[in-house]
Amino acid sequence: MAHDDAGSSPAGEGRRSAFPVLSARAPGAPAPVPDGSRIPSAGPRPPGRVPAVLGATAAGVAAAVFGTLLHAQLVYLGGTALPVGALAALVLAGSLFLLSGLWARSIILTAVAGAVAYGVVALLSTSSKTLILTGASDAAPGTALAGNLWLFGVLVVTLAAVVLGSVLLRPARH
Repeated sequence: MAHDDAGSSPAGEGRRSAFPVLSARAPGAPAPVPDGSRIPSAGPRPPGRVPAVLGATAAGVAAAVFGTLLHAQLVYLGGTALPVGALAALVLAGSLFLLSGLWARSIILTAVAGAVAYGVVALLSTSSKTLILTGASDAAPGTALAGNLWLFGVLVVTLAAVVLGSVLLRPARH
């Protein structure tokens, strides 16, 4: 059996590791530098401009399409239709807007996602097939309320996501 330079035994006794020895440190802790000081970790880098804009656009389109499909879901309490689907659609949209802005670390892209969603929702609302898309009918007042909440709520949720994102992305004071 041929021996390599890692030791004298083929079973591994006395072998050196092929991997460098690293000092034990907590996960996420910055690596020590030669003079003993530490460099603070900046975390992952934000995406570039093109991926960030594409991500915000995709978030806006997804929010508009899935929110439009979801908003017509009604829960009847007695004889009253409660627009729970519209509220769920607004939570979904706001979450996607905020997520896209936080991912890109840009308040502007939160607003871009909201503007794209609002544009797509406005385009969908002009179609005569919108009621078919949501599974609703013309003579349902609960559905009309849900549609208005969804249409105008997108603007309110966009503004709320921009405000919340500006608070979360504000630089820490030292």
